[in-house]
Amino acid sequence: MKGEERLWSILNDKLDNLRIANRLPEAIRIAETALEIAKRAFPGAGMPLATSFEKLGQLLDQSGDRAAARAHLLKAHAILEKVKPPDQRAIFRSARRLAFLCDNLGQTEEAIGFYEKAIAAGTQFEDLPYSDLGTMLNNIALIFRKSGRQKAAEPYYLHALQIYEKQLGPDHADVASVLNNLAVFYTNERRYTEAEKIHLRALAIREKLYSSAHPDIAQSKCNLAVLYHSRGDYEKAAEFYRASLKTWEETNEKPSEDYEIVVSNYADLLRSLGQVRKAHQLEIRARKRRSG
Repeated sequence: MKGEERLWSILNDKLDNLRIANRLPEAIRIAETALEIAKRAFPGAGMPLATSFEKLGQLLDQSGDRAAARAHLLKAHAILEKVKPPDQRAIFRSARRLAFLCDNLGQTEEAIGFYEKAIAAGTQFEDLPYSDLGTMLNNIALIFRKSGRQKAAEPYYLHALQIYEKQLGPDHADVASVLNNLAVFYTNERRYTEAEKIHLRALAIREKLYSSAHPDIAQSKCNLAVLYHSRGDYEKAAEFYRASLKTWEETNEKPSEDYEIVVSNYADLLRSLGQVRKAHQLEIRARKRRSG
């Protein structure tokens, strides 16, 4: 090994130890030096140079300088895409990192492109955790929903469900979570029949897995109440709001944001039905629970 190549290797080991010890400013200085050495020692723009760009980008991201991190990570990714034969695992990791970074920066179109690259690379590995692909698919769907492109979001929710069911079976807790997201999407799209069917399936899975006083069961019941409320079936909506509140109150946990949503929605429904006193009593009870 030549002198500069050996020095590059030593510096990389050192900066890894500094990063683990959370000594970021020192690690960044070492990474910058390692990158300059890599540019001289590895002129063919191969994996070592990509590694140096990537490590410096990761450290900058960790330190909060996302714009500088993005610039270095993009250079690393461009090199990885040119390496022959391609290292699909490296491309997957790089694209996933850039996708999350661009998403956090609000660069949604770039984020979608990198999510797609990461998914394409990741689906080639049988040992890739289902949650890695599922999270990215869900994030793409969320980007489309937030930008008003609801129809484009649906295939990503369905793809995530397919992956979860294949790897976990139809009655797993994580499958219920994906079903819940899909059903909320259908409710927002006013596709109430599909939403009801999927929410009921998610609730059935959760009731098999958990005790009756579990937050996920309360969430499913609230989501069904919201669906019936939106559809104008106020009797069923009230039934599921009450059931959700009962489940939340049996958990003996400090009221969460989801509990507050149930209280607010049910109180709105009661007022719309002229039951103002009942709505007021519900809100008083909720306040006491929050303060308790």
